[in-house]
Amino acid sequence: MPYLIDGHNLIPFMHGISLDQLDDELRLIDVLEAYFRKIRKKAIVFFDRGQPGSEPEIKRGFVTARFTRAPLIADQAIRNQLRQTGGAARNFTVVSSDREVANFAQLKGARAIPSWEFAAAIRQSDKSQGGGKITPEDDLDYWLRQFGDNS
Repeated sequence: MPYLIDGHNLIPFMHGISLDQLDDELRLIDVLEAYFRKIRKKAIVFFDRGQPGSEPEIKRGFVTARFTRAPLIADQAIRNQLRQTGGAARNFTVVSSDREVANFAQLKGARAIPSWEFAAAIRQSDKSQGGGKITPEDDLDYWLRQFGDNS
């Protein structure tokens, strides 16, 4: 089951990665490549604001990163990708905190996962722990971000 990921939606929920970092996209790509290599699935991660003159796509193992350029944004690129898959959209999982993207994915038959939940799954995988479903209330970092603790 391939994954379609809104990269800038996911970064705020990832430990050690911040949207303020110059290399935030590359850091996320590295984390995702390690995760998807472990679970042996493919993913495409979409980022807004690709720089003119830079590569529009980076491939690393199980992960392909695509950088959109204005006027296209990652949300639209994900929807376009689902449209192109036709009936095979039901085989995809979309990772986004954007409700419109999640609703569109589900309308096309794809599975939708909120970014915070997917980030928690990556953390659990890194810790090699089982356990039940994690909610944002269980994640201290989530609440620290919500209330602006920058320590």
